[in-house]
Amino acid sequence: MTAYRSIYISTLCGFALLINLDNVTAESGQQQRTATGAPNRFVVTLVDKDKRHPWFGKGFVGRGHEIAFAVDNIPGKELILVRGQTYEFEIRSDPLHDFYLTTSPVGRGRKVLVKGVEGNFTFDGKVIFTPTSSTPDVVYYQCQNHTYMGGRIFIVDKAGQMPQRAALEDEVSEVIKEPEVDPQTLAKIITNKIAFAKLNIRSSSGAKRVRSSDHSEAQTMLRDADRMIADAETNLQAGYAAKAQTLIDEAIRTSSSAFQMVPDKQEIKKRAKADYEMLVRRVEASLASYQSYELTGNMKDGEQAKVDTDRIRQDLITAQRLVKEEDYEAANKLLSAAQQSLDTAVAKILDAQILTYELSFETAKDEFQYERNRNQEYGRLLATVIEKLNPPQTKMALITVLSKQGDDLLQKADQSAAQGDFKLAIETVQNATVRYQNAIQMAGVRLFGR
Repeated sequence: MTAYRSIYISTLCGFALLINLDNVTAESGQQQRTATGAPNRFVVTLVDKDKRHPWFGKGFVGRGHEIAFAVDNIPGKELILVRGQTYEFEIRSDPLHDFYLTTSPVGRGRKVLVKGVEGNFTFDGKVIFTPTSSTPDVVYYQCQNHTYMGGRIFIVDKAGQMPQRAALEDEVSEVIKEPEVDPQTLAKIITNKIAFAKLNIRSSSGAKRVRSSDHSEAQTMLRDADRMIADAETNLQAGYAAKAQTLIDEAIRTSSSAFQMVPDKQEIKKRAKADYEMLVRRVEASLASYQSYELTGNMKDGEQAKVDTDRIRQDLITAQRLVKEEDYEAANKLLSAAQQSLDTAVAKILDAQILTYELSFETAKDEFQYERNRNQEYGRLLATVIEKLNPPQTKMALITVLSKQGDDLLQKADQSAAQGDFKLAIETVQNATVRYQNAIQMAGVRLFGR
């Protein structure tokens, strides 16, 4: 009789699959951590284009604008994103440089990437991107109004996969130069920039923050920017448009840098509150994962992985009290430490308990039943993860789609099994399980071995 064999990574407890994404080492450097500390979140700012930028250098035709988008402080940073995962870009630009995702290496409003994107053409806010199966292997983040300010985004099917990198010159078949602008139009553009800069430096909330602060360097920069605006007006009136444009661009950059030195306290508080709420959910999920071992007695090397769960619960209470006192910094620091200790403990348990073994089945029907039971375990785990982590609405919509796809595939697998086609049934139920696994990871939980 033929033996049907299957390789499967298992644990002694369903919750052993829970490892938080924020505490897992990046695979092959693909899922890089950002300046925000979250692997799926990037901060986009404006900087002077330098040699780190892919389109820097006078020798490169069509290199575009002298200003660049920096991702986590790196100009034109190359990103590698995974299909099905959701990424958040926090945009801190200005009205002259709207950020958007595109299939064009040039940018300037061309070839907008629509599917899987929310918030394109944003200068102050968030852009959410979930690469789909139809997203090209290479896309770009660029400026709506200028050329070659951004960089490349490689889209891969799974974490750890290396993308195919074309030579930059070979890749850019759409190379163009900034269009020539007649003197009258250029003067109008510069006049509008001057008006924007005046309003920004004299009346914006950022300017008010700097002037009311004791940050002498930021205040000096703001005064310098104000003088640059005056000099730009003088040069424009004298007919020196190019010099005026250089001065006004520098004034806008200088004022933006000054504003960033004195951040908005309300915005800081808002972000800290969001971080706190996320940490609470993740600590509770990690605590549930750890306690599942205590309840089942499946704690090999238990002393090494021992965590004082009473202290963790007390940390949650203390953090709640600190938040009531509006000390989010202390609360988040406490919860981060609690989560790290829990996840370290769970990782040690997993190292001791995860077994990779080969299963033998007498018949294809037996293997199908095994895969069917395994699928049900992932389905139950997905329900638990959603309940514990309460994913945001943007992710929940995609999780629902993946879950529905898994349900539909499972139904087809049962139909194939009923017709005696167990080979097709096994393949179909395995595909259903992959949908559940992807949904679990999108909810914020990493599955060991994926």
